[in-house]
Amino acid sequence: MYEESREAADLENARECMRMYLEDLYSQGVELFVDDRITLPSEAAARAVREDSPYMADYVLGDAGNIEQIRFDKVIRG
Repeated sequence: MYEESREAADLENARECMRMYLEDLYSQGVELFVDDRITLPSEAAARAVREDSPYMADYVLGDAGNIEQIRFDKVIRG
């Protein structure tokens, strides 16, 4: 029971760290997408940081090499 509670807390901490990271990028003009729909950092973090998450992040760079978009797409397992 303790181990499950600890794992849930670790997962929530990781989700919050991801949300803060995405909030920072979003404030710099980076667009965030989940399944081809523009989204906010909180939704992207909630989808991407889960136990056994089926989402993968794809970083889209501009001509100058800066991050312009992060696209979270569901990975289909075969």
